[in-house]
Amino acid sequence: MRNGSYRKQHGQHAQPLKICGSISLALCMILPVIIVLFSSVLANCRRVREETDLVRGAVSTAESALALYDRDLYATFGLFGINGQELDKALSSLIGPAEGAQYQIIPGRDLFEEQSIKDSIARHMTIRGATSLILDVVDKFKSVESLVTDIQIADLSTLFPPSLTSGFESVDPDLGFQDQTPEWFDEYTLYMDDQVRSVYQGGLSQLAPIILPKDNGEMETIVFNPFDNSGLDKLGTVLDRALFVAPEGILDRLVMSEYSLAYFKSDVSYVVRGGVRCDDKTPDGRLISLFPESRNREVEEIATGLDTAKAKQVVLLFIGASRFALHMLNILTDEILIEQYRTAAIAIALTVAAISLGEVSIPPEALTWILIVSAALGHSVKDAVQLNKGYEVDFWPGSIKKNIPMRYRDFIRFLIIMQSPDVIASRIAKVINRVMPGSYYTEVTCQADWGNVSVSHAARFITRQSDSDIP
Repeated sequence: MRNGSYRKQHGQHAQPLKICGSISLALCMILPVIIVLFSSVLANCRRVREETDLVRGAVSTAESALALYDRDLYATFGLFGINGQELDKALSSLIGPAEGAQYQIIPGRDLFEEQSIKDSIARHMTIRGATSLILDVVDKFKSVESLVTDIQIADLSTLFPPSLTSGFESVDPDLGFQDQTPEWFDEYTLYMDDQVRSVYQGGLSQLAPIILPKDNGEMETIVFNPFDNSGLDKLGTVLDRALFVAPEGILDRLVMSEYSLAYFKSDVSYVVRGGVRCDDKTPDGRLISLFPESRNREVEEIATGLDTAKAKQVVLLFIGASRFALHMLNILTDEILIEQYRTAAIAIALTVAAISLGEVSIPPEALTWILIVSAALGHSVKDAVQLNKGYEVDFWPGSIKKNIPMRYRDFIRFLIIMQSPDVIASRIAKVINRVMPGSYYTEVTCQADWGNVSVSHAARFITRQSDSDIP
């Protein structure tokens, strides 16, 4: 009975012990698999983290490179650009995976590329508070376009009197005297020298060809002589386009012109108003006249594409021709002025006829034209001199209710706007690169390599182009 009770007592625990042993054996078999699985997950997570750190490192390196923009370039010209010699300073071993990561900064768009410099200038002029400069110029252009006269500059050649077909010989004919001269000839010669020939020679000495740029930047020389109507049609057409016609894409052209006038030195970087000199300043307050002498006549160079000495001459010739055309229009549209010159011509013609005893007859109409042209040339030269001294002249020479004061830089603006923004941008890049030599970039790419993983990130300064427009 004792044995039976023992077997009964111990038989009750045999089945649970068997079950527990089965569970322990299963765990021993599965545990290595679980450990291997979690080890793989852990290793993969570490790799994902290191790859993420690699991406972050590439982004951080590229953005850090942008932070190294050249301070002198920005302070001088208001443009962002990374000096190519400073790119390696953005590299650091403290970012990215712990070991084995390699970073390389690859320069992208060059600042001095045509499209790049255009975008940088547009960004600066529309973002950095310089928009008011453009608005002021737009208002001035609207005022100029509102000055519409009955006679257009393009019609100058049609105003030429038919009686002046042979030029100055119409009013100073060859009398054909050789051996013997009449008694009145000496008096006639003195009077003609004083009243006609000196006026003609004075106008002729102030006559010069004009050199104007085409839209593509090529320079075109226009030779004109208002005394015999040669070249007036071409001169009138070109000046009408330059002064009164807003070209296509005027906003982009204005951006280029105002940036050029705001950051580069011209030969007349000031204006005199009421006897007080007001110096031009950059948008950040620097006096342009205090720029070093090595930067003299930069704006003239940008406007013409010529070296500084020739550029200055071209600008003055353009000013002279423009003012001549406007003075001619003013006289020809003012009946009082025309009557004054006509009266003077008739008086001279009658005096010549009286002195020569009726043998010499000068057509008053031709002489009137000679007097008008000589006077217009004289006024244009005076205006050019005044403008070159920093003074302002009224755009329209006559008396009107609301005139527009013009200064030297306004005529340079006309020259710049006549040309394509691409042409002006390339000239601006040339001048900037001369002042600050070197390679500057507006975009960089960071190439990051770690093992068999390679990522890249491109970073660039703000541009007015959308991401889809940038390759």
